[in-house]
Amino acid sequence: MGIEDPAATFEHIRSDFLHGSLDVAQAEAEEARERFASRDANWSMKFRLLEGEILTYQGRRTDVLHLLDDKTVSYPDTGDAAIQRDLLCGLAHAGLGQSQQSDQELRQARVLCDLSNSHLDGEVFNAEARIQLNRNNLTAASDLYRKSLQAARGHADAFLEASDLLNLGYVALQMEHYDEAVALLQEATKFARSVQARQVTEAAMGDMGDAFYRLGDYEKALSNFQAAEKEAREIGTTSAQVVWLWEAGSSYYKLGDLKEAKTCYERALKSATAINATDQISDIETQLALLYFQEGQFDSAKIQSDEAVRAANLSGDKGAEIDAKFVQALLAIHQPNGQDAERMLMEVYESAEGAPYVRWQIEDGLAKYFTVRQNQKQAEIWYRRSIQTFEDKRNEVTDEELKLPFFANGNDLYRDYASFLIASHREDEALKLLDLGRARTLAEGLGTRKNSPTLREVMNPQAIARKLNAVILFYSLGSEKSYLWAITATHTSLFLLPKEQEIESHVQTYQKAILRSSDALREANVDGRYLYDTIVAPAASMIPDGAKVFIIPDGGLNGLNFETLLKPGVGKLHYWIEDVTLTNANSIRLLSKVDSVSSSNEADNLLLIGNPVSSGTEYESLRNAPAEVDEIKRHFTVDRETVLTQAEAVPSAYGTVRPDRFEYIHFVAHGTASRLSPLDSAVVLSASTAHPEEYKLYAREIVHHPLHARLVTISSCYGSGLRAYAGEELVGLSWAFLRAGAHNVIGALWEVNDASTPQLMDRLYGGLESGSKPDEALRTAKLAMMRSDGVTRKPMYWAAFQLYAGS
Repeated sequence: MGIEDPAATFEHIRSDFLHGSLDVAQAEAEEARERFASRDANWSMKFRLLEGEILTYQGRRTDVLHLLDDKTVSYPDTGDAAIQRDLLCGLAHAGLGQSQQSDQELRQARVLCDLSNSHLDGEVFNAEARIQLNRNNLTAASDLYRKSLQAARGHADAFLEASDLLNLGYVALQMEHYDEAVALLQEATKFARSVQARQVTEAAMGDMGDAFYRLGDYEKALSNFQAAEKEAREIGTTSAQVVWLWEAGSSYYKLGDLKEAKTCYERALKSATAINATDQISDIETQLALLYFQEGQFDSAKIQSDEAVRAANLSGDKGAEIDAKFVQALLAIHQPNGQDAERMLMEVYESAEGAPYVRWQIEDGLAKYFTVRQNQKQAEIWYRRSIQTFEDKRNEVTDEELKLPFFANGNDLYRDYASFLIASHREDEALKLLDLGRARTLAEGLGTRKNSPTLREVMNPQAIARKLNAVILFYSLGSEKSYLWAITATHTSLFLLPKEQEIESHVQTYQKAILRSSDALREANVDGRYLYDTIVAPAASMIPDGAKVFIIPDGGLNGLNFETLLKPGVGKLHYWIEDVTLTNANSIRLLSKVDSVSSSNEADNLLLIGNPVSSGTEYESLRNAPAEVDEIKRHFTVDRETVLTQAEAVPSAYGTVRPDRFEYIHFVAHGTASRLSPLDSAVVLSASTAHPEEYKLYAREIVHHPLHARLVTISSCYGSGLRAYAGEELVGLSWAFLRAGAHNVIGALWEVNDASTPQLMDRLYGGLESGSKPDEALRTAKLAMMRSDGVTRKPMYWAAFQLYAGS
């Protein structure tokens, strides 16, 4: 057996560490340290320090100190080994809340590094930055991380470079610079993967989840946190696993799943306690306190918030302390006298200066406090201030895709103020306020809205209903109660509805029945009847038979086709479509831009794309696509149509033909809808010979081709999309075409039938050819199928397609 090469062993262990095998690397480093203790004290020290570095990444701070404070070991006073020991001990003491000891050790590391011009200067900058970050000194932390990054690049230290990019992204996130944070985290992820720095990749994945969370995209955040937690568990970074676990709990909390949220919090708290991570304990205790507060368990919430404040004080984490004290202030509002609540809220408000994400929540809390105290003037001041703080932060987000989910952060602020206005008998103002929160990104993209909206803007819903000769039904669903405003040319009425969960439960059950191909009418489906009686019937006296009705849905109502609701009639039950012509809209403001008298005599021309070549993709050929193409073509003269099928129906062709020239655009193809990334929804077309992997026309590409089309029809599955963002409603292919400028879009709520769809489309275009408007033509086509004796009478076949109004 040959003599062991300590350098080779060291590099092997360090490689395992850098590539994410922390448990293996730690055990190997411990064994090597013990093996070389009697052979070579210098190498034993190097293995000891390497083991300390691994333990630091595992979050085992007490074990780091036990290892590096071993009195039986002689430590050098100068040089890289002394610097590294001071850094590791300083970080461990900081994590345990022992700031005085930590500061002393890091100062010593800085002195030693400067004296020797050590190549560890980047590591020293990095450690100093972490301390500043923990103390919420974000500007100082950012400056230090940039110095560390410069040093890392100068020393060709790829791992430190990846770590610094990650931390700069995290600091940008804490500074609420979301565009910058996402860009830095994406760069960190790409670089970390290129050098196989698995723990940096895991952390970047989790931090991206944090970015999505703060942007209001809780589903995408949850997906990232779960993936990061799994990765952290596999590579052995316990402290990181704790963070992603409780962050996943916070996502569940925002999504309304309090049971799953509590499970995540309790698991995270158990692990954090095991490694004595006081900074993490404080965050978790605060989240548990909020959960108990939400459930009305105020005594339990107080216990948790008191524990959170204690842990925050121990760790020295100022941000965690503010969050915990805010929960204490919310609890004080619910005390019989509530005398301390205002003082406590104002204290945390002043402490949160420079943190808008926290400030607008505190401002909303102050508004609620003054509402409870019946100080209407002060309550309104704080409600408006909370919304303005939110709007100022939203305006800083420039990336349209990042801005889409952001309104979820302000949704409760708008609802709370609206409830205040309704309680003050100012129902019309409440309607205008809630409408200001709808379709913001869509309106901004279309150029109808440049700045943050205000209640001072003139909007007359009745005038808009009069112009459209229609009834407008505006819904707002809430956790405790929901609202319906019905608007006609002469009246606006408010109706109280059940809470969101109750309504959405019936929507989901009814949807499942429709998708099972049940005959809802013949079966007198109980959910179809409940939904009509609950969400439409209160306003029935304002909706005459034959009326045009614009639905502005909210939440789970986005996935419901109101035409399928079962209305009682004289002697018989019937689908509501038999009485009214329905169109979905995004906001009353955008409806004000709709031309109610658009001419049916305009030059009709058609762009028809579809019946693609499926070879080379995972999608089967649509057997009836050729028939649908032929049926639609016959409604237009040859000189008025551009038809791209088979090999010509490639994604790039859509932009090449200049879609802004066409009155009608029709797709006959498969469609995909992405719930986590709605702008990744796509029309599946033919692959080009040069680029066989490119066969999808994505929603994110569609928005960049301006349109003036009277009607875009997406004759494919899930054209409406699967994801409803707060304020923006369903986002997918239909939204993308509306964003591009289409006046009307027809998209499918569910998987459509390849056999019955050509019939529907033939009748639709027959109606358009005879002069009907899109809403009338689509209704007529649906009624013909619904009144047949065959299987197409079932709503699964005729009700999938829905009309969406643009501007």
